Amino acid sequence: MQDMSSGNQRVSVVVPLYNGGKYIESTLMSILSQSYDNYEILVVNDGSTDDGPEKVTAIMKEFPGRIRLLCHPDRGNHWIAASRNLAIRNAHGTYVAFIDQDDLWLPKKLESQVEALQRFPQAAFVYAKSAFIDEQGAEKHLRGIHPAFGRGVAGEPQNVFRKLIKEDFIPTLTVLVRKSCLERVGLFDEGPRYEFEDWLLLSKLAFFYKVIFVPEVLSKYRWHNSNYSFCLFDSGLHHSDEHYTITLFSFLMRQKEIPHQELMKFLRQRIWFFFLRARSWGVSL
Repeated sequence: MQDMSSGNQRVSVVVPLYNGGKYIESTLMSILSQSYDNYEILVVNDGSTDDGPEKVTAIMKEFPGRIRLLCHPDRGNHWIAASRNLAIRNAHGTYVAFIDQDDLWLPKKLESQVEALQRFPQAAFVYAKSAFIDEQGAEKHLRGIHPAFGRGVAGEPQNVFRKLIKEDFIPTLTVLVRKSCLERVGLFDEGPRYEFEDWLLLSKLAFFYKVIFVPEVLSKYRWHNSNYSFCLFDSGLHHSDEHYTITLFSFLMRQKEIPHQELMKFLRQRIWFFFLRARSWGVSL
């Protein structure tokens, strides 16, 4: 285990929880099994009606001081972006990491990524590859997609904005980001459901900062018929892609330091890819 007195920065791990009692114990144990020891876990109860919060409370007793269980002021269901934002605002760490209630991390995930951010202070975040697993935890090939999702150029920090507005190739559960950079771009957009709010935030970050890619599988994304991405992947909701485009470039256009001509170039590229994606869904525009 890493020594907490060694000067390594604290990581705040964000875990939204909504009726996730079936998997939350294995998710939390994958965090608690990390080789990097300087972290806190912030679980946000997003209005759960199952036994998920009780299971979190039981683990909190087993690992005192490691986990905080938060909820919205009205104790209602505000969805994943608002829950992540609540956790970020309460985070004590220098870095923030994301994992959902049904996913898993491999033991070296935080250790390898903290080392990367410490080595490259100019980078806003680091990401890696993620495997797909099914409800039982077995490796899953997703509709012909390679079982390891996530790609990039390993080594020095890269500018990926131009590539990222074409498609989302960054698995959110592999991201470790500097909290100060999150605050610079305004956290997650709390708009409509299925709006690519993670892709939107990472795109904002990628416009202003370089990022690091670790070419290793450091997490496991659980694919089942009640998770967020299953609903998005199966629905063909092209309006989510439209919302991403409008919200991203509206935000960038409000940044006075960005040359208008540069933004228009990126916007033309983004609209072109939006139409290509819409055609792939069979949508008439």
